[in-house]
Amino acid sequence: MNPAVKKALKSLLFLGIGVGLVYWSVKDVTAKDIESIRANPPIYVWLILSMLVGLLSHFIRSVRWLMLIEPVAEKPKLKNSFFAVMIGYMANYAPLPRLGEVYRCVILSRYEKAPVVALVGTVVVERIIDTFLLFVLFLIMLLCRFQKVYDVVKPRIGQYIHDKLSFLENHYLIILAFVAVSAIAFVLLIVKGDNKLSRFIKKYIQNFADGIKSVAKLKRPVLFWVYSIGIWVLYLLSTYLCLQCFDATAAPNLTLADALVVLIFGTLGVIATPGGIGAYQILIKNVLEKIYRIAAPIPFAIGWILWGSQFILIVSLGLISLMLLPILNNKDDKA
Repeated sequence: MNPAVKKALKSLLFLGIGVGLVYWSVKDVTAKDIESIRANPPIYVWLILSMLVGLLSHFIRSVRWLMLIEPVAEKPKLKNSFFAVMIGYMANYAPLPRLGEVYRCVILSRYEKAPVVALVGTVVVERIIDTFLLFVLFLIMLLCRFQKVYDVVKPRIGQYIHDKLSFLENHYLIILAFVAVSAIAFVLLIVKGDNKLSRFIKKYIQNFADGIKSVAKLKRPVLFWVYSIGIWVLYLLSTYLCLQCFDATAAPNLTLADALVVLIFGTLGVIATPGGIGAYQILIKNVLEKIYRIAAPIPFAIGWILWGSQFILIVSLGLISLMLLPILNNKDDKA
């Protein structure tokens, strides 16, 4: 199949999944539900505060990324890092999984002296650290709200694990054979080979490894971890502020610990589909309805408010970044 056609079909598939999930999340909403949402007190102050906190988290992420880039690039500029991060976030809404992670590296490499693959390596380091911190937050969530979450997710998790174990049990010979053949082919063609393709891949792997190793060359490792933890604290605060939009989800009905539950499940939705479209709203709705027993239509509204406020922020800043990036760098070149 033509690569372009294959890529287009893959994009359509992910787009279709997102659109289908959006439809699923709104199909049961009635005009009465919409009026009920509108009858609540003004929510704009909380939304603006939440978006400002979200903006601060994106800025800190761009500062943290610079700390990883420093060992592989010459004096990268903060403005370029921030613009690239926002453009990458915007690209993540495209119907291709994690497109923005690569695209922000491509964007930054145009304005900073660093190979794209080395920058991708630094992004991988970011993702590993974020995954570790997400796991830590998951453990904290279990400590704070174990019984509430366990009673709801136990049947689903049990069935999921059973299905996966059954698949491995029935296909383990095929999986082992595939892994063995792939490993042998990699050793013979790449590690032991001496051709144009093997040299290209070896160089690619080396540049990628340089990006990974950047975490060991940090000049201020303590500050790096402060930024890393700060990013997730700001995510939590942004979620908590959005929950204040409605009486049913505002303090003291839901606390920071409950906002952490919403954040963890919402993050899973963002991972599931490009930009979390559809999946995020459904997960938030189910968390608020099934774990916290909040009546409709508030769970529906909170899911869309949380997702929509960040969508507006990211797309707006992404477009502004696309416009400002060449203009400001052109001024620097002339200076």
